[in-house]
Amino acid sequence: MALNASLNKFKNELSDAATRNAQYSRPTSTAPARTGTPKPGDGVKRTHGAAFSSSQPAAAPTNTLHSGGAGGELMTQVWNSVNYLKEKNPQSITFDYLISYLSLPQDAQKNIPLIKRILSTHDRVTYLSRSESGTGKESFKYRPFYPITNAEELKEYVAIAAQRTATGIPVKGLKDGWPDCTASLDKLEREGFILVTRQKKDNAPKTVYPDAPSYHILNPVSQLPQKADTDFVDIWAKTKLPGSEIELRNALEAARLTPTSQVKEVQRGMQKKKERRKVNRKGGKTTNNHMLGILKDYTRK
Repeated sequence: MALNASLNKFKNELSDAATRNAQYSRPTSTAPARTGTPKPGDGVKRTHGAAFSSSQPAAAPTNTLHSGGAGGELMTQVWNSVNYLKEKNPQSITFDYLISYLSLPQDAQKNIPLIKRILSTHDRVTYLSRSESGTGKESFKYRPFYPITNAEELKEYVAIAAQRTATGIPVKGLKDGWPDCTASLDKLEREGFILVTRQKKDNAPKTVYPDAPSYHILNPVSQLPQKADTDFVDIWAKTKLPGSEIELRNALEAARLTPTSQVKEVQRGMQKKKERRKVNRKGGKTTNNHMLGILKDYTRK
């Protein structure tokens, strides 16, 4: 009897424990069981498409910038707005038209004030008030790296920039506001208004520097800069520069020119010696004052 009672008690405790732990157990997986790669000789033949269809990776998760939280959706809307303004550059777009272009869903209408605030402080966007836009509405305009959209603006910009710095304009940054500038750059270079450095691989323009037609020899017929004579080019190419500082210094000294690296000797001027004051060392009290004119020593004058 005692053995049967202990057995029944153990079964009851086991049943209670199973009931309590049921809520913490993992749900049963509904995914189909994976099948191993059939071995040669199994008699199963698969086509090339069927063999690789089962090994394709799962679809990538959707980008959070497009379907994530509210912050991701907001930044996506700002990014689309800036890109649209860049496409319409240099035209200004009203804010109302920009919102209609975004086609915001009903639940994203709450982001409109935030979009306006972000665009107003964006470093690539210029805000135009109602009085500045010319349309009576608040507008926005794309702000490129360089305020250049045509050939005339480029000539004016490089002329002003040449007075401040010798740094050229990268064509990559120039294309931010003027995408199709390559043909105009070639034309301005032929006319002598700019200097262009090019890539060695494909001869594409790399950097733009200021220039002027007055610096060139103009063709009397076409009035365009012409190349220098071959004799001058040969003389220029054959001119050998000193290979080191020592050779450069020797060449300057041979031409009776003073090199800047020469140590200057400071010559001290003739300094006038100070005369020492002679002290009368004759001591004693003079008593014969009536004979001072006769006994006066005139040798020390």
